[in-house]
Amino acid sequence: MGSREQAARKVGPKGKQLPPALVEARRRREATRKVATTELPSVAAPRLKTISASTAKGRVATRAKAHRIAGTGYAILGVTMIMFLYGMIMIFSASSGLAFQVHGSSYYYLVRQAIWFAVGIVAMIALAFTDYHSVAEASWLLVLLSLAALAAVPFIAAEVYGSKRSISYGPFVFQPSEMAKMSLLIFAAYIYNKRRGKLDDWRQIAMPVLAATSLACLLIIIEPDLGSMLIVALAVFAVLFLAGAPLRRLAVLAGSGAVMTAIFIFSSHYRKARFLAFLDPWSAPREGGFHIIQSMVALGSGSLKGLGLGMSRQKFFYLPNAHTDFIFSIIGEELGIIGTLAVLGLFAAFICLGFRIARGAPDGLGQLLAMGITVLIGMQAFVNMGAATGGLPITGVTLPFFSYGGSSLVICMCLVGILINVSRQEVGRPMPKDGRRKRESGDMRRRNRRPSPPPARAGRGARGA
Repeated sequence: MGSREQAARKVGPKGKQLPPALVEARRRREATRKVATTELPSVAAPRLKTISASTAKGRVATRAKAHRIAGTGYAILGVTMIMFLYGMIMIFSASSGLAFQVHGSSYYYLVRQAIWFAVGIVAMIALAFTDYHSVAEASWLLVLLSLAALAAVPFIAAEVYGSKRSISYGPFVFQPSEMAKMSLLIFAAYIYNKRRGKLDDWRQIAMPVLAATSLACLLIIIEPDLGSMLIVALAVFAVLFLAGAPLRRLAVLAGSGAVMTAIFIFSSHYRKARFLAFLDPWSAPREGGFHIIQSMVALGSGSLKGLGLGMSRQKFFYLPNAHTDFIFSIIGEELGIIGTLAVLGLFAAFICLGFRIARGAPDGLGQLLAMGITVLIGMQAFVNMGAATGGLPITGVTLPFFSYGGSSLVICMCLVGILINVSRQEVGRPMPKDGRRKRESGDMRRRNRRPSPPPARAGRGARGA
């Protein structure tokens, strides 16, 4: 290279001497241009061709992965819509007789569920396009609203079946415990993600998540609603487990929760009778064991193909709450084992897709949210179907997306919206404009951090400057 070119590279536009690093960068850029415009030697050409091919394959693989990840969100939305439509058909079938007798219209519960679904769709779309980091940061406000609503329930709610659980406003009924499930799960994921690696300390575990959870469980017990209380506690426990809390801490919490649940059950004659009836339903066939026996009769009547859609006999005032707590039993009676297996398959697909979203989440918060939501919905479905089949005590927990209930449906749709939002920000997707994806826990940052480029070294010409 000529001395004139070297001298021109060292001098800036105003005749000032350039730093060695900038001189080296100019030299490399000029060398790259010359290589690009010059025919390569026969030895170097195959190597460059191999590198280019591998780079192209990597780009194609990344693009394909991005399309697969983006498709997961659409897939879980599709599964949700199928479950909802399936549930709407069964709600109409299970509730038509009761709706006509009580409200004068066979479509009463169907129309109300459709209205709540419209509300849920709006909420789901809003959360699907709202960064989940912003939702998590505002979760403390949701927790406060949930606690305030739970505290107001004993004073303003009407008593139904011996408990006060819902707040009524005109024709609509809202159950605050459903909102508590979502708000506490998001709040727990947000706090415990920030405290990864510090969960061996009880203070990091208890404040403020366990304190808020304990208060919520206490307010739910006052209603009383054992099923919702257990779901809230298990949801927070699942997030704590997924966040990496030590097993000895989890064992202490699980043992304490089991003891308090046992005390709560056996402190009431009614709850004690219901629990003993679960162990032996035929000991009280017209009292505590009535629901379980009628549910098993419905499931047993269905056999393989069922009695036919709309042909259930148990829904005509034999099986209480057929369209809410025992919708799974009506599905088994009318559609048989095939219908129940379809329900199990849909929930299995939902859980697999949820875990896939969690696996590709861009940070620790997204992982905890996706896995926590998936576990919550799967766990609630398991508890409901277990109670319907006689494998678990009856707790009054609804079957997500299938049972009649506006509060449960809206909250489940909100949770699906958060899952879709996490899937939209997964690995291989474009970075959000506000840079929210950079907010990761320390472990995730160390794992995902790219190595910094090596410092530019001065060339021979620069050393002589």
